[in-house]
This record gives sequence, C-alpha cells and structure tokens, in this order.
Amino acid sequence: MTHDEFFHSISPLFPGADSVTQVVALAGLCAILLTPAERFAPAHAQPLLWRKGFWLDAFYWFCTPLLTRCFTGAILAVILILAAACIGFENIPKDFLIKGFGPVSRQPLWLQCFEILLLSDFVDYWTHRGLHVGRFWRIHAIHHSPEEMNWISSSRVHPLNDLITRSCQLLPILLLGFAALAIVSVVPLVAFYVMFLHANLKWDFGPFRWILVSPAYHRWHHASDEEGIDRNFAGIFPIWDVLFGTAHFPRYLPTKYGLRNDSIPESLSAHMFFPFRRSTKKAAPPAAPDHGPQPPLPQP
Repeated sequence: MTHDEFFHSISPLFPGADSVTQVVALAGLCAILLTPAERFAPAHAQPLLWRKGFWLDAFYWFCTPLLTRCFTGAILAVILILAAACIGFENIPKDFLIKGFGPVSRQPLWLQCFEILLLSDFVDYWTHRGLHVGRFWRIHAIHHSPEEMNWISSSRVHPLNDLITRSCQLLPILLLGFAALAIVSVVPLVAFYVMFLHANLKWDFGPFRWILVSPAYHRWHHASDEEGIDRNFAGIFPIWDVLFGTAHFPRYLPTKYGLRNDSIPESLSAHMFFPFRRSTKKAAPPAAPDHGPQPPLPQP
C-alpha cells in the first residue's frame, strides 16, 4: 500500500457530508419512535420536550458526532499512521480497513458484527468504569450532569470523554482485523440503542431484564441516590456488571439524577473547562430535584 492509499483508507475516520445527513436522520428517527414512547411510558414526570438543559443537549447532539469526531479522528489517525510506519506501509494490505485482514476478516459478517458488539461492550465497561475514578471523573461528570434525562441527553459528552471511549473501543477492533463493513453495520444500531437507554422510559424488559441493558437499568447508573453510585457500567450486556460486582437493578426506579457533590452551570464553556478546574470534592453521580414517589417497574 502506498502512502496516498493509506491516507485515503483512513479518511472515513473524519466526518463528511454524509455524517450530517446521518445525524439529522438519527434525530428524526429518535423523535418519531422515542418521544411518543416517553409520552406513554415515562419513568418520571417531566416536560416531554422543553425540559431543563434541552438547548444545551441539542447543541451537543450535533457537536459530539461532528466537531468532536474531527478531534477524535485526528488522534486515531496519528496512532494508525505511527503503527503503519512501524509495520511498513508496503506491508499493509490494500483496503485494510474496508475488508479487514487476517483470520478475523474471513469470518461471516454476522459473526464479526456480534463479536464487535461483545468486544466493544467489554472494553466500554472497563473504560466507563475507569472514567468514574480520580481526575478522569471530572471528564465524565459532564455526561452525568442532567437532572432530567431523555434520549437527547445521551449526546452530552465532553470531547475528551469521546476521545477516550472511541479510541479504546475502535483501536482493538481495527488492529484485530475486523472488516469496516462489519463496523459500520454495528455503529448505527449501537448509536440508536444509546439514545434509547437514556430515554425517559420505565421499561426493564421483564424476563429479559438481565440479558440486555434497558432504560430502567441504565437509569440506576445516572442516579444520584446513594445506592446507585458507581453501578451499572455496562452499555449493552449486563453480564459485565454481574461478573465484576457492579450490578444493581431493583424493582423500583431511582428518585434523583445529576451530580451529588458538585454542580456544573448549564453553559457550554463551563462544561468544556470543568475537567481542568481544581476541586477538593469528587463530583460523584449533587443531588437533583426529587421526582416524587415512583411507580413500581412492570413485572415480567
């Protein structure tokens, strides 16, 4: 592979015109499917649309996948270029990102998709758990700052958080040789599922509540109730929380959301500089307003 071919092959790491279309399309899909669901099966009584923090979250919705992706893509590109320089550009197969390489790429596409889901969720569990520790928490605290959550609040992510998460997930997948076709097949599904998990829904999947992460399960991760702190890190499969002792899924919902020991002004500049501010407290997931008595979760 020549240098020009290599740089062309890694260009999908950066957003293009199609990225804008995808962001708008995903917003439309979520609005059509999730907003009515929040109307008829809400986890908590809150404004359906104009809730606290809506406009900031709307900005994040476009900033995170577009502007932030430029930053993340640049870092990933540098890492891949350095790896390619060590291996030798001439030793890298053409279209190594599109077709993959090695024995992994020769597996059926459906199996690669499943393995990518499993591997990325396992890596995300430990990355996510690490972001709750020490100084890293102040990067991730931005995501935990909403006191009223719905599907659009899922996009509230600091650029450094996005860089850490995406890099830790994507690099192993690329270096193991998975085909890009499998990766792009999984990404839209995972993106929608993340929005779904943050929706203001009380669903817990009944008899399958321990098979897949549900909105009710993920609400305990965002709870500022003491019993929910540092719990439920898994994004798709609860098995990681079960195996590593961080699962918490009672038959009732949390009452409070937001940060427990700190607060972040609802402004973009405050969010961007928050990780770099000195603090003597852990901004662990300052108590948000009480949503009042909550109905029990539906029984399976």
